[in-house]
Formats: sequence, structure tokens, C-alpha cells
Amino acid sequence: MSDRTEAHVDLLDAIVDALDLPLPSIERADERLYYLLLERRAIAVRIIIESNRAVSRDPRLAADAIRTRTAEEPVSYTPFKEAKDGEVR
Repeated sequence: MSDRTEAHVDLLDAIVDALDLPLPSIERADERLYYLLLERRAIAVRIIIESNRAVSRDPRLAADAIRTRTAEEPVSYTPFKEAKDGEVR
């Protein structure tokens, strides 16, 4: 794999990691926080990609920026957990 291809794969991995959030619990507040976080991260990814295309076109810089932004907004809701007996919690 070329160096450029590896950089693009790394960028795609950063995007997937940013948008791959655990499902929220069934509590309304957790669902709302989930959707707000997903929206904020999607907007951040879009802005970073657009800025990178306009300025540097370096996928490594975009991947690093996405990871930094993702770390600044961690999951702050209770993730969904299924009990061993199949009951939703």
C-alpha cells in the first residue's frame, strides 16, 4: 500500500471512530444526548474535511484533527445494556 493510500485509510478510520457511538439507554435524556453528540461530531468531521480540502489536502492532518475533536467530546450518556436474561436496561 502506498503512503498516500495508508493516509487515506487512516482518515477513513478516524471518521468511522468519530461517528461510531454506542447506542444510548432507553432513557429520553440519554437518547437526546446521543443525537446531540452524533450531530456535533458529524458537523465537526464535515468542517475538518472541507477545511482540509481547501487548505492542505493532507489526509493525515485531517485524521489528527478529527481524533483531537472527538477526544474533546467524549460519550456523556449512559450506553444501552442488554441484561443477560434479555431484558432491556
